[in-house]
Amino acid sequence: MTQEKALPRFVRLALRNQYWSGMLAVSFAAAAPVFAQSNAAGANGSDQPIEQIVITGTRVSARVASDTQTPVDLISKKDLESVGEQQLHSALKVVVPSFSVSAPATAGTLDFTSSPTLRGLGPGDLLLLVNGKRRHSTGALNLNNQIGRGDVGYDFNSLPAAAIGRIEVLRDGASALYGADAVAGVINVVLDKSLGGQITLSHGVTSEGDGKKTDLSAGFGMPLGGDGVIRATLAFQDRERSNRAQPDTRQQYLGSGGTRAISGNYGSGTGLTAASGTPDPREATFNRNSFWLGEAPYDSSSLFLNAEKPLSSGATLYAFGGYSRLSGDSQGFFRRPGDNNTVRAIYPDGFGPVQHSVFENLSYALGLKGDSWAGFSWDLSTSFGESQIDNDMRNSNNASLGVSSPRSAYLGGTRISQWTTNLDLTRDLQLGAGTPARFAMGAEFRKEKFDAVVGEPDSYRNGGIRVLDGPNVGAFTTVGIQPLAGTTPADALKADRQNVSLYAEIEKDLTTNWVATGAARAEHYSDFGDSNTYKLSSRYMVSDRFAVRGSYSTGFKAPNLAQSFTSKTDVTFISGNAVNIRVLPVSDPIARLLGASDLRPAKSDNLSLGFVVNQGAFALTVDAYQILVTDRLALSSTFQDTRITNLLAGLGYPGIGAVSYMTNAIDTTTRGIDLTSSYRHRFADKSVLTLTAAANFNKTSIDRIVDTPKPLSNLGIVTPLYDVTQQIRLTDASPKDKFVLGANWKKDDWTVNMNVARYGEVSAVAFTNLTPAQIAAVTPGYKVKFAPTAPASANSQVIQIFGAKVLTDLSLSYQWGKATAFTFGVNNLFDVYPDKNIASTPATVAAGTNGSDNAGIFPYPYISPFGYTGRSMFAKLDYRF
Repeated sequence: MTQEKALPRFVRLALRNQYWSGMLAVSFAAAAPVFAQSNAAGANGSDQPIEQIVITGTRVSARVASDTQTPVDLISKKDLESVGEQQLHSALKVVVPSFSVSAPATAGTLDFTSSPTLRGLGPGDLLLLVNGKRRHSTGALNLNNQIGRGDVGYDFNSLPAAAIGRIEVLRDGASALYGADAVAGVINVVLDKSLGGQITLSHGVTSEGDGKKTDLSAGFGMPLGGDGVIRATLAFQDRERSNRAQPDTRQQYLGSGGTRAISGNYGSGTGLTAASGTPDPREATFNRNSFWLGEAPYDSSSLFLNAEKPLSSGATLYAFGGYSRLSGDSQGFFRRPGDNNTVRAIYPDGFGPVQHSVFENLSYALGLKGDSWAGFSWDLSTSFGESQIDNDMRNSNNASLGVSSPRSAYLGGTRISQWTTNLDLTRDLQLGAGTPARFAMGAEFRKEKFDAVVGEPDSYRNGGIRVLDGPNVGAFTTVGIQPLAGTTPADALKADRQNVSLYAEIEKDLTTNWVATGAARAEHYSDFGDSNTYKLSSRYMVSDRFAVRGSYSTGFKAPNLAQSFTSKTDVTFISGNAVNIRVLPVSDPIARLLGASDLRPAKSDNLSLGFVVNQGAFALTVDAYQILVTDRLALSSTFQDTRITNLLAGLGYPGIGAVSYMTNAIDTTTRGIDLTSSYRHRFADKSVLTLTAAANFNKTSIDRIVDTPKPLSNLGIVTPLYDVTQQIRLTDASPKDKFVLGANWKKDDWTVNMNVARYGEVSAVAFTNLTPAQIAAVTPGYKVKFAPTAPASANSQVIQIFGAKVLTDLSLSYQWGKATAFTFGVNNLFDVYPDKNIASTPATVAAGTNGSDNAGIFPYPYISPFGYTGRSMFAKLDYRF
């Protein structure tokens, strides 16, 4: 056996991979001139960087940030405040290059929870902690055709920035330390426990005059019994919508006096293209600004507490928790007055349905810790968290109820809760010569519950009434309130599971310059069995200024209860027959007949290699990583075919038109480079300049896609289990590269802060089946690539590529005395927008297709990593006491 073959598979792949090798070479080369700069700066008497302690990524001992064996970003409260963003996920995308989040619109609950990614992996591969304790997720499975489809994430909006003391972002696999979901890394939000008070008021608006944002927060920390502290934070946010949608130029009203159906083509209501029949005179006066495309409006409030009190016994009692409530609106697609699903007796001019969502999050934790129990330091804690989401549809109708339809209805909701109890023990052990080893062990019990709450009957029931008037009188309508039917009694359910885990970690200084750590974890889930993970990491100091580090770990992503049990039914009509469009849990007999199988945890192998430089006022870290994920969880393609309908009907399940379900569909490999650097210099006039530069390069490739399930392939159906649209969304919808440059200059009472971020290109499937003639009409002037539709077809799927963009944020602060500070800032200073979607034009309509912009209404892509609202300005007042 050769030396290379003796290495594990993931190491051999890394060594042979040109992408990783090339990026490492570039990183080393890029570091060289900066080293020379830091030498010169040091000679001028620059400030030394302030070392800060981090607790994330180890259970055995807190460490200075620059001494960690794995990459950890430390983001202070001041860093968050300087960004000018009050939403946590929006601030993180500016200061953490490997963290990315898109700006969905018209996506229901996703408009408010978003789908952040870390190191190119999905929202469910990121673990969120608060004060080192596992945070509960939401119960909303992402069923939208956007980033994170089939995944479940966290409600970052439920954590107000004002309550945060600092954030630690571990960019490394950590399942052996923290359990499931820590495949890409961990974000640990450490709550503020400082003494004194702070009141912050900020207000912002876009340069278009919309999207107004008002934030008010008040925090106060006071001594508790002389040696303890308790801090309370109250925060309010109010957001008005921003809108970058274009006028709807389609035909709105029935043509030729109500005898002709409407055309869906771009411009058919304004004369750019032909209408269906003679246009209704009301076309000339219709308000065509009927859509939203931008940030959704909401208001929220939250209260958080964080307390710690030493006891006379030598132990310390601690507690923290909070409550938040968000109420927001997400608009659905406008229903034109000529649409079959518009009850014209109720809405003669059509309607824009609005999904109103209420998010409530409750969490609390109680713990006791000490330093002397049988030689162990110990920490016993229990924590509880719950997310409740309730949805109702407003300004809408259920057309199958005719004129008796309500204008609003409760759609149902989700409840997910998590109760976790931990016992952690640490102590020093003398193992061989040298300094003692640092040893930690612990146990965790976790219970999770998930409820899907049924909606009001009028939100989902079939009233049996057909189209009441117009050329399609008597035709069937879509069942349920538009555009999203409520949760039916068949889809409502309750589920729960338990988890027990044991874990251990040991760290040993092998020499004065070399430290190594090993960790292992064994878990048992009541619903899918056992999982064992481990992690090895090490750091070697080559000199006082240069160290190398690396880690290898295994990990797993347990199916969220929402992934295992979510069931959703929509009803439409095909050839006059009511047909159910179903998203089914894998345990459902219909899903089983179509090839679904029990979900398994996704498993991962995570390799990280890097180096750290600390040279006076200059610091640099470079870390290369490779993450292999097998049996990755995904929502399947939607299988829709008359052969499926007939098969299921013959087996006793009539009226099923389309089915999708969760599956362990794919294996992926993600490779990348993280780079962070900082430099601080004090000038002769006592002003201080701090420069930061960071970058992330990543690429995800799909190694395996499970074949079309045999029950479907036996019918001659060739739809893949995971189609091209989803494949591109997974591999190309988030930036493959991102650069962030920061400059902070402070002199006396003045501070200037600038952040420049470059977001790499992203891609999305624009069309799934275009002819060569249509492609020739729609693609000129756009960057695209193609994928085949079927082996014997001349048609193609069109993938649009949206170019890289650079955004600049600038703010100026003035400190007035010791208590008051004023900040004025501009985000997206140069008013940068993403590339536009492929446009609908008269030429595309003549070729038989609209563009990918929803007939000209939505000019910008949902996957934009920085949104599409353009420049915004803000002013902020801070008062400390």
